[in-house]
Amino acid sequence: MKYALTIGSYDGVHLGHKKILDLLTNYAKRNSIKSAVIYFPIPPKLYIHKNFKNNLITTPDEREKLIKNTGIDEIVKINFNKRFSRKNALEFFTDFIVKKLNPEYIVVGRDFSMGRDRQANYLWLKEICKINSIKCKILNFVKYRKHKISSSLIRHFLHSAMILEANECLGRYYSVCGMVVKGAQLGRKLGYPTANIEINPLKILPRGIYAVKVKLGDKKYNGVSSIGIRPTLKTLDMKVICEVHILNFSENIYNKKIEVFFINKLRNEMKFNNLKELANQISIDIKNAKKFF
Repeated sequence: MKYALTIGSYDGVHLGHKKILDLLTNYAKRNSIKSAVIYFPIPPKLYIHKNFKNNLITTPDEREKLIKNTGIDEIVKINFNKRFSRKNALEFFTDFIVKKLNPEYIVVGRDFSMGRDRQANYLWLKEICKINSIKCKILNFVKYRKHKISSSLIRHFLHSAMILEANECLGRYYSVCGMVVKGAQLGRKLGYPTANIEINPLKILPRGIYAVKVKLGDKKYNGVSSIGIRPTLKTLDMKVICEVHILNFSENIYNKKIEVFFINKLRNEMKFNNLKELANQISIDIKNAKKFF
């Protein structure tokens, strides 16, 4: 079986990635071959610098689902580790691309690199493909306000709580998902019950207060989400947490999985003098979210 394939981390599966994946699936269908993505769950750059905690746009499960939704036939996961980092570009190309997937066509972006210390770039790939009679396509970057759309740019936007910019580069709403767990239940005492969500620690949590959509089962609800350390309440050991108040909703959803989509930022996290001031601000946040929706 011949393959049309691409290689990369694909964190975020953003608009730049989608351009590559669309070209790949179209070529595969036209030529009656399989399409495949070889990807690294932890991007090599993040692995090497040991800064992958709170730094992934998409968890591996989320990424594979997004890639599959573009019509890709197969996903090959390679766990980048110390041993793998020592491989040179030719070893990787021969052992993990040619021998395993027998490619007819390879497509990557201009920022492609491969092998120990990023020794090979897209020009090297074009040359090695030519030697091996493999078609190779190098795509130009997709731009956002003159910037190359990249996972690094989107990480910067999310860490800076620039959710609108991140969403534009992703081509969808940024989201987090996890199980609803018991918290300090102070939101309920203030009159605004919140669902505390247990989220993969590798996932980026953009600090602030947001208007959100909440997916529970097959239904979606409007809500307000807070991501931060609860500076007024000082509970849960000042850990950054994600909690959401679902509008016009009163069901018990403990131990259920929900997904929160960040639509618009309402404000930064703030410290209040007392719980009354906090409750007043929550009321304002809910009104602003309702106006937005």
